[in-house]
Amino acid sequence: MDGNMKYALLVNTCDKFEDCWIPFFSLLKKYWPDCSGKIYLNTEYKSYVDGEISIESICGCITKQIPVKKRATWSQCLRWALEKIDYDIILYMQEDYFIKSRVDNNCVNYFVDLMKNNSGIDCIQLTPGAVKHKGKSKYEKLDVVDNTYWSTISCQASLWRRDVLLKYIRDYESAWQFEWWGSKRAKILNDNFFVVSDSWVVSGKYEIIPYIITGVIGGAWYKPVVELFNNNNLHVDYSQRGFFEENKSITWFEKQKRRFFQLPVEVRNLWNLFWLKRKI
Repeated sequence: MDGNMKYALLVNTCDKFEDCWIPFFSLLKKYWPDCSGKIYLNTEYKSYVDGEISIESICGCITKQIPVKKRATWSQCLRWALEKIDYDIILYMQEDYFIKSRVDNNCVNYFVDLMKNNSGIDCIQLTPGAVKHKGKSKYEKLDVVDNTYWSTISCQASLWRRDVLLKYIRDYESAWQFEWWGSKRAKILNDNFFVVSDSWVVSGKYEIIPYIITGVIGGAWYKPVVELFNNNNLHVDYSQRGFFEENKSITWFEKQKRRFFQLPVEVRNLWNLFWLKRKI
């Protein structure tokens, strides 16, 4: 652990999103030059080196000797990264959370220190729209997350206790399943989740970490990134991914297929077993 760093900034990614790494870290350097976290990039096999800032690539699939053709799950890669990181507080972000203006580093540090000094805080969501709250907490600027709502856990920018985040991970889950079923687990485990109050953090007015919520949707670029990249002289080849079309229609079969693969693996296996028995 680097004694000069207060927490770990974990940028969760996978190798097929490496075209996001240069714009992500270019914007981070510009708008968050005083970041107090040690930066980890949660890659599978590839490493990323920046000449100006220190970034540790996890390369979890190399460490675990996972063949390229096999592929590890999203949750496995996240767990391996957390097991490698020796910081108690994790600031979770993803590679397509492109920062668009100056980060309030003092505010981030304030909440990191608040968690270090108060064991009753397990997670702080830094974007109010990510989860629903049920009222003010005893902590200044924080509301209590409503754990009766379907979205208690979100993969948007958030501060986590490392051991608590590990507790919610199931190796077979995708990111979507982690949010959905992790929120179900949160109702049972009853950990202490908080969210910054929407009375002072307001999108477009004041944000602790101002970023485009999702720069890539369904594997395609979200069009607002173009203006951000152009304004910051970032040159990206958009032809490889294309752009996300919000009005693009999908067939009924495609909708059902997506819903099926969003189910937990146990449910999918039962369904497959049912059809296998029918064929026999």
